[in-house]
Amino acid sequence: MTQSEIKKLASEMVGDGGTPNKFFVTSSPYIKVYDEEDYGYIDELIENCDVNAIETFGPFDTYEEAKEAYLDIELDVDAGIGSVIIEDRECGTVCERFLKKIVRVDYVEDEYEDHHNHFYNK
Repeated sequence: MTQSEIKKLASEMVGDGGTPNKFFVTSSPYIKVYDEEDYGYIDELIENCDVNAIETFGPFDTYEEAKEAYLDIELDVDAGIGSVIIEDRECGTVCERFLKKIVRVDYVEDEYEDHHNHFYNK
């Protein structure tokens, strides 16, 4: 099967509650960004990655087969892989691994003045 055929099949089957249950493994170039209290998150595309760099593998007949493929995928910002997920027909998301970026907000007063450009004379 081609990548587009696998993605199409997954989009039709994941979470549909049908039988037999099938599993899909998807890797993507998104990381989760949390604030410093580890509260809430947004998905962020890894810098210099294509939004379409999502790969889906499957369908797998058993969770064990899907888990093996899931564990074979290494999360790596440089390789453009920020998350990997297992989904099935029964309930949708089964498990997920992701890179987590924690953002610390620090407010610092700053000022810039360039009076020479405004013909200011003392």
